[in-house]
Amino acid sequence: MSNRRVELRYFAIVLLPIFIFGLHELIHHHLIATDLDVPVEILSDDNTWLESVGRFRFLAASWFFASLAVLAVTLQIRNLALPMTQETRIAASLTTLAIFILAIAPTVQQYMTSTTPRIYHQVGRAVFETALSRGTLPGCLQPDDYWLLGRCGDIPVFSMFRKVLDIINALAGLAVGALIAGMILCLASGSSKNIEETAEELRKNMHQMRQQLYLSSLILTFGMFFASSWMYWPLPVIEETRQAAYSSLVTASALFTGTYFCLLMLSYYLPVALILDSRIKDLSRKARLNETTKDGFDVEDWKASHGLKEGIGEVLRTGFALTAPILASFAGGITPFTL
Repeated sequence: MSNRRVELRYFAIVLLPIFIFGLHELIHHHLIATDLDVPVEILSDDNTWLESVGRFRFLAASWFFASLAVLAVTLQIRNLALPMTQETRIAASLTTLAIFILAIAPTVQQYMTSTTPRIYHQVGRAVFETALSRGTLPGCLQPDDYWLLGRCGDIPVFSMFRKVLDIINALAGLAVGALIAGMILCLASGSSKNIEETAEELRKNMHQMRQQLYLSSLILTFGMFFASSWMYWPLPVIEETRQAAYSSLVTASALFTGTYFCLLMLSYYLPVALILDSRIKDLSRKARLNETTKDGFDVEDWKASHGLKEGIGEVLRTGFALTAPILASFAGGITPFTL
């Protein structure tokens, strides 16, 4: 099998998700309250043990999302192990690393500057800290005690929440970097000039692109459920009469996050899909020119016979995959995360 390569100019596609990330940060810092003043009086003084309900959901979602992130990275390592030119392998690795560095930059900034807003501030910093202060961690009897992830701190459960959130953010950055680089690798091509061999190569590229899309949708959708798990954490200990109002705030925040995830996925899927579609059209024209009976040549039949034509079912699955994170944000209000 000959080494396949992706033209280096195609790796510029990564600039689109970087732009979406930058636009998200701009909107978040300038148009959204970074320390929403939700009064702690909405918290109930009864049944404080219900804090554990939110903790169980958060840890379950963290565990599952971390597993999906590791899966994405593992598949990317497998893809990089396939026969390809050295420059393509290096470019894909650097693309993954660049997205990872970009993703962890806000976390690093938060550790360097204590005044930097945290993501949970947008749904009420005081409510979060007060609600989570009602829980305890085994082995954390004093603030200076150490447990699995370091120092317990004055609010052990809250310290655990922040550290797990930072770890998941790092894994998410690594996973998204792997997904973007993996999608760009779908543009790899060999040196064959044969139409049939090129058609088979394009068929495999389309199949790989759909796999990357579905994996992206799965990871970002469960990323949305992970976000919902911590956003709704304080809900069980909020007074029943205030729960609907707080839930509407969290649902709106989740919708913003879900929209961002959808646009992020679209930013690296659509360019690859358009390039592959252009290649298929060019190849079908070449096939028609090589056909001896041009009058009887049907382009759509030729595409279908070579696995290069998407049916209605495939189009519907693609549309659902692209919108799944937004649907997950709406579902957040009715899933077990909020009950």
